[in-house]
Amino acid sequence: MLKFLIPAVATTALIAGCGAKPAASAADGQARYAGLDQAIRAWRADIVKTQDACQGAAEQGCQAFEVACKVEREIAPEEKARGVSAKVVAGMSWEAWSAAHGEPLPAAGFAEFTRIGSAWSRSAPLNGNLSTCETYGAKA
Repeated sequence: MLKFLIPAVATTALIAGCGAKPAASAADGQARYAGLDQAIRAWRADIVKTQDACQGAAEQGCQAFEVACKVEREIAPEEKARGVSAKVVAGMSWEAWSAAHGEPLPAAGFAEFTRIGSAWSRSAPLNGNLSTCETYGAKA
């Protein structure tokens, strides 16, 4: 009976030890990205205010917003020196009213979010691919 108890205790201790590290890592990640969701919601509100297709009656505006992807970007040494602690590119999709077609059509946008201190800033709109979350420059 003792032969089986020792491996069971060792296995339980090993599993408990493995579980502790991801929890700490998740908490660190949550603190690092605190406020990002609010910055993305502010971006959505700006899209609704500034895009022509989003203006008009509720059924003829923009709807069905969805964050399709978020990708962490590498922070360059000079950015770290300026206090940048996190960089994330987010891609969002939505339906925008098309007067020419008389129905909503798919639309998408990308932005890079940079955190300095506890504040997030947003880049100018970027072009990108929602499937890969890769961006390739500013929107024309």
